[in-house]
Amino acid sequence: MVPPAAAASAALHGALLESRQRWQDLAGLAADLVFETDNAGRFTFLWPDTVLGHRAADLLGRRADSLLLGAVPNPFALRQALRGHRVWMADAQGQPRCLALSLAPLGDERGGHAGLRGAAHDVTQQEAAAASAAAGLRRAALLDSLAECVRHAGTAREAVEFGLAGLRDALGCAGTAMLVPADPLPEVAATTTGPPPALLDRAGPALRIGQDWLGLLDTGEPGAVLHHHGRPPAASALAAWRDPGARDWDPEDLAVLRSMAAMLGAVLGFDRMQRELERQASTDPLTGLDNRRAFLDALEARLDPARRDPRGATGAEAAGEAPRDPAGPEAGPGGVRGALAFLDLDNLKPLNDRHGHEAGDVALRATARMLRATAAEGDIVGRFGGDEFILWIAGADAAAAITRARALLDAAAAQDHDHAPRFSLGLAAWDPASNESVARLLARADAALYDAKRHGRGGWRLAEPAP
Repeated sequence: MVPPAAAASAALHGALLESRQRWQDLAGLAADLVFETDNAGRFTFLWPDTVLGHRAADLLGRRADSLLLGAVPNPFALRQALRGHRVWMADAQGQPRCLALSLAPLGDERGGHAGLRGAAHDVTQQEAAAASAAAGLRRAALLDSLAECVRHAGTAREAVEFGLAGLRDALGCAGTAMLVPADPLPEVAATTTGPPPALLDRAGPALRIGQDWLGLLDTGEPGAVLHHHGRPPAASALAAWRDPGARDWDPEDLAVLRSMAAMLGAVLGFDRMQRELERQASTDPLTGLDNRRAFLDALEARLDPARRDPRGATGAEAAGEAPRDPAGPEAGPGGVRGALAFLDLDNLKPLNDRHGHEAGDVALRATARMLRATAAEGDIVGRFGGDEFILWIAGADAAAAITRARALLDAAAAQDHDHAPRFSLGLAAWDPASNESVARLLARADAALYDAKRHGRGGWRLAEPAP
């Protein structure tokens, strides 16, 4: 029979073991770690055996604040209760971990401060998720703001310029630009300020191989070249750069830049394709000259100032060709002085019959090259259709028009080969004081052309002045 004292002692020991196990189970369910510190802030108790990757035994006697990251207030120096206080601490690999601390002060027998008792939850994943969500909201708000700038633009070109300016200001860039492929260096399609030459040097190879580039330029500026990944002619890249010594791009910066590269690249691609369609609509595909519609639009703008484009572009000029002076030489209140020349190939049909249509195309292209090469500033050159070309000689009177006609005939005669063009010309001088319409001017030049053909071809005739 077990003595009563021994039985009581065994029962008490069992109760203590059960109580300890219950405490450990509850502590494990309620927290990732529990601890106590002394009045100097040193660990005196830790559970479980591994804390933040450290062996608990190795942390005993070590100051708890030695694990804190950054210059932050030391919660282990507090002498009052604390609940849910978040701090960043280093794990055994030196990686940051976020802990939610709950602390209670401990007193000694004389009522003094004896240390802290605490429990902690590892909330690193929740903190990272919250930070990511907050960054996503900030990024979404910024992109919405930038998109609003783009939407309020009147044209695609303005949309790109507004977007670049907003992006520059939002990310603290020294400048932003949209680049398109060109050789040897990319072409700057739009920019807030001229890109550093070193950035264009980096962007050239990146655009050719279709890869992004991030890094420091030789001059110390953080730079980025991010592709839109559109197909030609819509291929482009967004370039951004900061001042020398400025902070590098963080993940949120790059997410915004990539989103804007896609948005602005799409807008720029639309603008470039629209310009190309306008160019094709106003250009003769065989010769590259203005077609009939573009030539007549440009001529109307020259002779009628009320129709002149306020930006100074007319006809095919609006499609991206070299700008012409909208008034040209010797402008008057009712338009500009000049002369119209109709040119018709005399030998196109024989060339086609003898050598095929390719030979005729060679003659047409040679005529276009000749007219383009001899055109002066302010002149307009076009293919009117078939074997007819038309030339506006800006500032010319009748004598100057005759001089130009003779020079063209001499240039054609100097081409001594089977496919050389031969043509006749009809000339009509235009006086601003006459208020003669474009249709009437065309009719006079056309009549002079057929008069030249009736007199043996290969020559020129000057129309009588407008009545």
